[in-house]
Amino acid sequence: MDLSDVEFWALLAVAIPGLFLPVIIAWWKGRSIVPIALLSLVFWPGALILVLRLRRKRGL
Repeated sequence: MDLSDVEFWALLAVAIPGLFLPVIIAWWKGRSIVPIALLSLVFWPGALILVLRLRRKRGL
């Protein structure tokens, strides 16, 4: 994978704010952000790896 690939950077541009969106919503509603932040940190890297693997398998 070439790091200059525009699609890769576009994916990261969408995924990184998506990581913080549930935390911001929980904070805005006045709920504890710790459980949401931990879940986001646990599941988002795995989701990104899965997307990149599937992309590589399909040859896109």
